[in-house]
Amino acid sequence: MKKILIIILIIFLTGCYNYKELNKIGIVSSISIDKEDNKYIVGAQVMNIKNEDTDSSKVIVYTEEGNTIEEALRNMTNKADKKLFGGHLSKLVISEEVAKDSIIDVIDLFQRLPEIKTEFNITISKNIKAVDVIKVMTSGGTIPADFVKNEIDSAYLDSALTYSSKLDEFVSFYLKDYIDPVVSVIEVENFNDEGTSLDNTKTTDPDTKIVLSNIGITSNGKLERYLNEEETIGYNLVRNNINELIVPIKCGDNYASISIIKSETKYDVNKNKIKIDINSNGNLNEYNCNKDINEDTIKELESKTEDKLKEYIDKVLKVQDSSKSEFLGLKRLIYLEYPDYNNEEYKLYINTNVNISRKGELDNSIKGEKNE
Repeated sequence: MKKILIIILIIFLTGCYNYKELNKIGIVSSISIDKEDNKYIVGAQVMNIKNEDTDSSKVIVYTEEGNTIEEALRNMTNKADKKLFGGHLSKLVISEEVAKDSIIDVIDLFQRLPEIKTEFNITISKNIKAVDVIKVMTSGGTIPADFVKNEIDSAYLDSALTYSSKLDEFVSFYLKDYIDPVVSVIEVENFNDEGTSLDNTKTTDPDTKIVLSNIGITSNGKLERYLNEEETIGYNLVRNNINELIVPIKCGDNYASISIIKSETKYDVNKNKIKIDINSNGNLNEYNCNKDINEDTIKELESKTEDKLKEYIDKVLKVQDSSKSEFLGLKRLIYLEYPDYNNEEYKLYINTNVNISRKGELDNSIKGEKNE
């Protein structure tokens, strides 16, 4: 009898908490923030879940302006036939202009709204209005916001070509000493009216595409500059964010491809010295070199891969040296060990070690050391 009463109580407690009828709310999947003439232009990508017609768009985009972001969102009630609900927000797109003015002012609002969860991606739109990004229709049968979120997460996990920046981490880094957050950057190829229609989803090669553009670094909560591809990889190496990474290694006029499948970054910190050790395991996946694969060529490939990783790191360190941003968090490493140490100067040592543990040599492989 007690078990039955407990089950009944659970049903009533969970079934009624924060309940909203689905036909009375519009689920917001993306929000864009632009600014013109000192007014915020806010866009909301709302899931069109009521319309089951396969020839209809899965989303509707509303736009409004206001002196504040919340005022613009409120003004959307004049256009939307449902109460907008942000509990399933996947992506926040901030224009370059707004990001240079202040990212932290924008996300402060979303941190305060109780229904907003912290799992959504913060992105910056480069060379295009933020609202135009959320208007682009993507293929694959998914909501455009989910498509972009999956694209960012996949690129971060599989290639280290971006970083998946979420609300809670951005705020956490902003509030800490000697470390600044970074943000994913997106662009749109060939933006046009057709790219905002369903026609863009009915081809295997849509003319208008949302593409990733590595990451942007911030200083004092504002966008400072962008990192290119190699600098972004260097950032992820230093920050111990490598899950997988493809490293092309030149051999004569051709290339070999080393797939880093495991990488760990460790720090050894003294008052005026930071030593960074990066130990990586990789596979030889593609080999177009003229030399046969043997123990000597593997050692050579390991050495060249180590040099390539150092090259990535050297490039991002040059950005750190010339930047106001503390996006690599190196001074914070010293601060955490020696909170009272105020010397701004420190020496940095980088050591990379790569072990190619699998060489792709099958019993019937056509490559490898030849045996008569």
